[in-house]
Amino acid sequence: MKTRVVLLLAFCTFAASGFAQNFEITGQVGGQINGGYDLSTSLFHRIEVHNGVNYGISAGYLLGEHYGVEFQWNRNVADTFGEPVGGGSGIRLFSLSQNQYMGNFLFHFTPRDEKVRPFVLVGLGANALDPDVSAVSGSTRFAFSLGGGVKYNISHYFGLRGQLKWTPTYLTTTNGGYWCDPIWGGCWVVGNSHYLHEFDIGGGITFRF
Repeated sequence: MKTRVVLLLAFCTFAASGFAQNFEITGQVGGQINGGYDLSTSLFHRIEVHNGVNYGISAGYLLGEHYGVEFQWNRNVADTFGEPVGGGSGIRLFSLSQNQYMGNFLFHFTPRDEKVRPFVLVGLGANALDPDVSAVSGSTRFAFSLGGGVKYNISHYFGLRGQLKWTPTYLTTTNGGYWCDPIWGGCWVVGNSHYLHEFDIGGGITFRF
């Protein structure tokens, strides 16, 4: 009886250890390059979001040897400047907070037990944009991500992760003119979609469970 209990406990411990090893939690910090948005106003023809530091955390689950899914949160706060219509230096308008909430799908090029694991990722989610202007409320917009990086497994439970990611955030659609079909006839209004583009590079420590 004691032998069966010992074997059962050993099996459960081994199974739990193998299952738990599928989880990865990473805290990251890095730099973020932000883009801008063209305007049609009497004062400014464009606003530019300056670059800054970003930080966040990701929690993922490994699906087999090469695939994985994760939830990733990333935050950046940067000053936003308006470029005057008549030229000259930009004028600071407000500070813009970005909180990205992304669901990512990862493909690793090497098995999970390899020390070096290059990967690519595709993500879908939302970006909460919040300017520090009392009369203007924040807005949450659709966003997607494309990126890649490298994971380095230091030990069974710890690792390092570095990645580069591009995340466009949809802002609005304006009238881009008309398109007419030369064969079947008929004309349609063509929309021009505008995005706030963002590139970030970062790294951090991974805890593997």
